[in-house]
Amino acid sequence: MEKGVYSESGDESEIEVLQAKYPNTVVSFDSAYFYYDMTDYVPEKYTLTIPDHARPITDDRIKLSFVPENVHLVGVTTFDYNDSKIRIYDKERLLIDTARMKGRLPPDQYKEVINYYRQIRDDLDGSKFPEYLELFPHRERIMQIIDTEVF
Repeated sequence: MEKGVYSESGDESEIEVLQAKYPNTVVSFDSAYFYYDMTDYVPEKYTLTIPDHARPITDDRIKLSFVPENVHLVGVTTFDYNDSKIRIYDKERLLIDTARMKGRLPPDQYKEVINYYRQIRDDLDGSKFPEYLELFPHRERIMQIIDTEVF
């Protein structure tokens, strides 16, 4: 399919190929918002997160996000999207990242995503927040944003 990526069926999506080529990546931010249908915005590049010590990926299709290694795999799940299986942060982890990056996200996008979370707040697993947040700096501030803007 690409250099170093082989397939018997050839039916894999581009994101599956990228994650096979770069197995340490997790779909996040713009791409995760799109896959979870939180926004109408279709990202031009795949936003993938890797540990901050990892070697940067140089691929024009990818926009990288770096996180400390101890939180890189927190909340990772496999998501089925149009017969593709992708490694992505679950909605609870994605909400934490959204709150963490509130000042860096475009205001319109932030508002759209937070409105989505308000609509599904009863479906979120509230027990995951304390567990996940234990590993993040500024956890009190992050939870305050989530409580104020979503719950």
